[in-house]
Amino acid sequence: MKASRSEPKRLSLPAKAGLVLVILAAGGFALAKYHGLLPWEKAKATTTTQAAMASQTPAPKPVPPASRIVRVSPADTRVIDHVRLTTAELLDPDFALFDPSALTLSPPRRLLNEIERPLLLAEVVNRSDRYIALSPDMTVSVFDGSRPLRLRQEWSLPARLYPGERIPVLLQGDDFERYSEVKADWLPAKRAALPGPRPKLGITIDNTEAAVGTGTLNFTYRYRYKYVMVHGRVRNDDTVEVDNVKVWISLYDAQDKLSGARYSELRVPKLKPGESAPFQLDIKQYGGNFARVGVVYDAKAN
Repeated sequence: MKASRSEPKRLSLPAKAGLVLVILAAGGFALAKYHGLLPWEKAKATTTTQAAMASQTPAPKPVPPASRIVRVSPADTRVIDHVRLTTAELLDPDFALFDPSALTLSPPRRLLNEIERPLLLAEVVNRSDRYIALSPDMTVSVFDGSRPLRLRQEWSLPARLYPGERIPVLLQGDDFERYSEVKADWLPAKRAALPGPRPKLGITIDNTEAAVGTGTLNFTYRYRYKYVMVHGRVRNDDTVEVDNVKVWISLYDAQDKLSGARYSELRVPKLKPGESAPFQLDIKQYGGNFARVGVVYDAKAN
C-alpha cells in the first residue's frame, strides 16, 4: 500500500501581504538604527554631544595689541602754512617754531650799480642765542610813500641760519629815487638747537685784489665799475664727506656798512674729511672801498 504525499499548504493572498509588510518593517528598522535616524537615538547623540561640549573649557579670546592711536573728538588740528612737519613733530605737544622776532632785516642802503641804476643792500641777522633758523624765508615790501616799489630779492637765504650770522640781501628792479619804508614778513620756520646739523667747514680768505672792469650797454653806452677778486680756500673739518658748498660773501667799508655782496655755489669737488680746495669769486663794489670781507657758508653732508 503506497503512502500518499500530502501537498504543501498554500498561503492565502492576505497572508502573503502581511508577510511582506513584516519584512519591510524589519528592514526599515534596521536601516534607521544603522544611520541613527530613530528619535531616541538622535536624542541620545545630542545629549552626548552637549555633555562633551560642556566638559571642554572655552579657549580665551586673543587680546588685541596695544595701539598708539588716540582718537579725539573734535580733533584739534594743527595747520602751519609753508612748513612740512614730521609725524613726530605733529604728535609732540612741546613742538615750537622758530621765533620770527629773532630775525631782523637791517635798514637797507641805497646804492647805484654799474649802469647807475639804484639797488638796496641789507642784511638778515639771527639774533637768537639758542636756536638755529631752518630754511628761513621772507617777503620784502618796499614803499616810496604810498607807492610800492617792484623790487626782487636776488638770492635766497641759507637752509640753516645760525645765531649771530649776517646774510647779505640784494634788492633791485624799479628805478627809484628814494624809499620811505621797508617791511619784512617772515614765513613760519622750524628751529634746531645748537650745535645743529651743518657740516663743519673752514672758510679762509687768502688774499683780495681790487680792480676796475668795463662793459658796454646796448652797444653804445660804455661804463666802468669796481670789483674785488676774492681768493680763498674751503677745508672739510668734519668727519663726513661734504658737497654742495654755498657761500654768501659781503664787502664792508670803513664804517662797517655793506658796499657789495654776492651769493655763489662753489665749484669745488666733494671733500672728504681733512681735504681742502681753493676758490675765487669776483664781487662788484657799489659803495666805498672795502675794509673787510665777511663769509657765511652752507653745505650738504653725504
